[in-house]
Amino acid sequence: MKNITLMAIALIAITAQFAPAETQATPDIEQEITFPKPIVSEDEYILMPGDSLLVTITGAANYSYVTGVTFEGKLTLNMPVATLPTMDGTYVPQYDVVAAIPVYGLTLKTAKDSVARAFSRYLRNFSLDLTLIGMRTFDVLVVGEVTNPGVVRALPIYRVSRVIDEAGGINAIGSRAKIELRRQGRLYATVNLTQFDRTGDPLTNPFVQDGDAVIVPKMEHSVVVKGAVFGKREYELRVAELTAAREKSSEGLYELLEGERVTDLIQKAGGLTPWADPVNAYIERNDEKLYIDLSYVLADTNDAQNIRLKNGDVLVVPSVNSVVYVQGQIVAPGSFPFQPNLRASDYIGMAGGPLDDASMGSSYVKRGNTRIDTDSDPLVEEGDVIFVPRKVFKFWQDYLEITAVLASLLISYLTLTK
Repeated sequence: MKNITLMAIALIAITAQFAPAETQATPDIEQEITFPKPIVSEDEYILMPGDSLLVTITGAANYSYVTGVTFEGKLTLNMPVATLPTMDGTYVPQYDVVAAIPVYGLTLKTAKDSVARAFSRYLRNFSLDLTLIGMRTFDVLVVGEVTNPGVVRALPIYRVSRVIDEAGGINAIGSRAKIELRRQGRLYATVNLTQFDRTGDPLTNPFVQDGDAVIVPKMEHSVVVKGAVFGKREYELRVAELTAAREKSSEGLYELLEGERVTDLIQKAGGLTPWADPVNAYIERNDEKLYIDLSYVLADTNDAQNIRLKNGDVLVVPSVNSVVYVQGQIVAPGSFPFQPNLRASDYIGMAGGPLDDASMGSSYVKRGNTRIDTDSDPLVEEGDVIFVPRKVFKFWQDYLEITAVLASLLISYLTLTK
């Protein structure tokens, strides 16, 4: 009886040790385990010459063999006909090709059904599986506005965007929305990588095939977006304190499609930076400036300020702390926050006004390599430098000094002539 009791206790312990996981205590926080997704879908992958496949037969017969899609686009059906002994005493099956069926242009799933039907003439009560073990490579011609036009070696899982990247990417004037994919000499699809970046829709960025040609045309219409936007390329963060150096900002050329508005181009430019000043944004169109408040436009795309852009427009998003510099014979020279629609005299006033020896008639605004006279009191832009030089003569003080010198010389002369 004692032995039976000990055996029962041992059995309970062993049962508990190998109990299913659901009977054990589970943690309060469940961790989701994710695995890499297959890079090939049997519903999408198209078979063509050069692909390698593993054919597996199970059921009444159990064997497998490796074959490939021939240059004619066919797949061989192999049957075991004998087994031959080896030096170590094992037996190796020998296969014979009994047929070859066309699989060119079929998906993996469709080819699997076709091969199974063909095998049904030779086997009964079996299952068949096709496994892709090697992908073909082929040439795709990439030309137009890319960095390195020419032939690109591609795989069937490459989309248009991938072969363009292999060619160095689209250059500064190339279109991302009207890329032509030509197949067998005809236009197969118009690729819109801008829409693909936004939505991820695979139909806007199809797979390439052997012999395809990808043509990247020039932009038909474009807009410059500059200032406090992230940009499509690298950007530099500005320093927190205002310095004599101008703030770093982004400037890029972006494709303009029919009907696109301010918000569309802001999105293409990567959005506003944290230091952007959306209230004082503006559009330069020919010789005029159209001021827009992006805080309203981005909150409501139907806002009246979300205007349609035109070819050649320049959309400027200033920084919160964009500055104007006032230098020279000024009471308090330095940098001052940029404010739209202010003129040179306004910034001179912010700096305390001119000193007594300031030559206002010779003052100017320096904008890049251009000097603008302040006679007309021009509108000032961010980053401008207003310079007020010193007079050559200090008005009445200089005249008094000259008169005093002349009087001294005259007295000396009269003294000597007496």
